[in-house]
Amino acid sequence: MDPNDREPEGMGHDGDGHAPGRRPPRDSLASDFTPHTPAPARTVQLVTGDFLLTVNPVDGSEIEACPPGERPGRASRHTAAERAEADRAARPPVPSGPAPSAQPLLERRDERERLVRLLARGRSVRLTGPAGSGRTSLLDLVAEDCADLAPDGVVRLTGHRRTVTDLLYDLFHAVYSAPRHRPDRDELLGYVQEIGAVVVLDDIEFGGSALDELLDATPECAFLIAVTPDVPAPSAESAVEEVFLGGLDRAGGVEVIERGVGRVLTEEEANWAGDLWFESEGLPLRFVQAGALLRQHDRLRAGTNAVEEFGVFADAPPTDTPLDDGDAVDVPLPSLGEAA
Repeated sequence: MDPNDREPEGMGHDGDGHAPGRRPPRDSLASDFTPHTPAPARTVQLVTGDFLLTVNPVDGSEIEACPPGERPGRASRHTAAERAEADRAARPPVPSGPAPSAQPLLERRDERERLVRLLARGRSVRLTGPAGSGRTSLLDLVAEDCADLAPDGVVRLTGHRRTVTDLLYDLFHAVYSAPRHRPDRDELLGYVQEIGAVVVLDDIEFGGSALDELLDATPECAFLIAVTPDVPAPSAESAVEEVFLGGLDRAGGVEVIERGVGRVLTEEEANWAGDLWFESEGLPLRFVQAGALLRQHDRLRAGTNAVEEFGVFADAPPTDTPLDDGDAVDVPLPSLGEAA
C-alpha cells in the first residue's frame, strides 16, 4: 500500500483491475433543515395630535388621520412608586467594587438650606457655578430634601441640548403615563400647567425669553435650575432667584484631599494642596482628583516591600498606615498641571 494513499487496498476497484471509480454523490441534506423564516417586522403605532403614525421598518411608515377609536383617553398620573422606579432606572449604573462611604458636602450647608427654603415657598431658583463646583452633587441633596414638598414629587430633568418644547414633553412623560402618545401643543400645555412638582433641571443651556416660556407654561412648578456662568441670564421680568456657587476655602480643599487619600497630609503635601487651591480657585472637583493622584502616589512610594508585607494580591497598603521611608521609593508629587 502506498504510504501516500490513505485508502485501503482495493477500495474503489471493481476486482478486474480497472481504475478506481468515483464515489457516488451523497443525497442532498437541504431537506433536513427547516428553511430560515425572517422575523416579522415590528410595527409600532403612535398617536400624535390628530394623526396616527405607523412605523414600519420594512414596508415603510405612513401617517393618516387618527380614527376616533384609536384616540387615547386622558393620560393618568404615575403613582409615587412608579415615579421612584423611573427615577431609579434613569440613574447611571453603580460602579463595581465597594460602595464609597457617604461624605457630607463641605461648605455647602448655607446654600443647601437657602435653596430648600426658596423652593418650599414655590420660588424658582437658578444655581450658577463653574464646571467642577459641585452643582450636581448639591442638586442631589436638595432633591432629597424636597421629596415631599409637592404633590407630584421631584422631577429630575437634564437640559443638555434640550429646547423648551423638549423639556415640556420630558416633564409630561415624567408625570403622566401616556405610552405611544405625543399630544399636540395645546394638549401638552393643558397637561403641564396642572403639574405641581419641584423640577430639578441640570445643565440647562438657555435663559432670557426661552426660560420665561418654560416657567409660564408650568405655573404650579418650582424649578431648581443649574447652569454655568456662560448661560444667558433670566429676563428682568422673571421672578427667578439667583444663587451663586463659589469654590472652597483652602482648609476645605485640604480636607477633601485627605478624605480621598484616607490620611493626614504631610507638610509638603499640604503646601502642594495650597498651591493647587490658588491655581484651581477652590473648585471641589480639582481636590477630588488630587486625592486620587495622591492615592496613586502612595502606591508608588510603598515600594516592593509592601507586596511582601501585605500580600501578593493586596491592591495597596492601608492608606492610614505610615510608610517606612527606608523602604519607600522617592516619587515626586504630581505637578500642578496634572492636578489642576
